[in-house]
Amino acid sequence: MSSLPTYVVSMQKQVILLPQAAVAEIIPYEPLQRLEDTPDWFLGLLGWRGVQVPVTSFEMLTVERASFSLVSVSSASLVVVKGLSNQNELPYHAMVAQTAPRLVELVEEMLFETGETPEKTETDRVRFEDEIISIPDLDYVETAILKVMVA
Repeated sequence: MSSLPTYVVSMQKQVILLPQAAVAEIIPYEPLQRLEDTPDWFLGLLGWRGVQVPVTSFEMLTVERASFSLVSVSSASLVVVKGLSNQNELPYHAMVAQTAPRLVELVEEMLFETGETPEKTETDRVRFEDEIISIPDLDYVETAILKVMVA
């Protein structure tokens, strides 16, 4: 039985799974450079390793009327994700997590179908441990970021 190192990332009201291979780094939350005339889910830019990294709220992108707030800035993290679909234009992007993500060795038998219809930002929703977990559609997220960045 093979396993996949995966981060369990707690957002405001939901939890997502990100393969460790897709994550460049997890850093403590820090203030972002806001950009004018961007959607609410586009939180700003992070100066990271000499690169300006767009930061999003996955939940606000998923449910367009959601609001964003941090439970505690001291416990919040920024999960820097490697760009998948268009690395030249978007080598990295980041998502805000409420707490530091937890690394688990995930095996398929740990995930159970929920029968729930995934949102536009998700490829699937599964039950993991005692929670319903989202598997994000990173291609969708990256496409939405690129639309904002070129506008």
